[in-house]
Amino acid sequence: MSCASAPLFQRYARLGMVEALPDGRVRLSVVLDAHDADCGTANCYFTTVKALFRFSADGGCRVQDVDVWSQDENHCNVKDQPQEPPSEPHQAVFIPKGAANLSDPKLTKLTLRTRKADRAFVIIKENLFYFEAVKAGAPLHTTLPSGEEGEPECCWGAAIANSHFYPLYEQDAK
Repeated sequence: MSCASAPLFQRYARLGMVEALPDGRVRLSVVLDAHDADCGTANCYFTTVKALFRFSADGGCRVQDVDVWSQDENHCNVKDQPQEPPSEPHQAVFIPKGAANLSDPKLTKLTLRTRKADRAFVIIKENLFYFEAVKAGAPLHTTLPSGEEGEPECCWGAAIANSHFYPLYEQDAK
């Protein structure tokens, strides 16, 4: 089995976000809706993320590390206002935390962090999240805040906007 067709990647592969490379690596390319301060409200600021997965030498789909490149972009195009240039790209190597065998059909979540633990990348079957400026050991929230008092603020990351999945939702409904 090619690691690009792993169960965790299936939804992304159907949308053309996953690419199997000739050397056995896999590239995942996504555009994330950057919603931080607005707690999930879609806006026109996006983060482009490209993740290059390298696997252990045993020939399986056990993630060794992931080279992640990200860049923030403004797609607001407000009339009579200058377009903000994209941010400087960030590149870092992420390593898996916990289970990381993509060929395991029971794997429903893959959590990756940089060695400094200041960035994180979480992939679940329904969505994925990219976190910047994370405190080491901070919880990584993959749902929106509930508004409960005393709820920790760190860390909600940029996620794929639901609009990116509409064609899939329509297909799933059939």
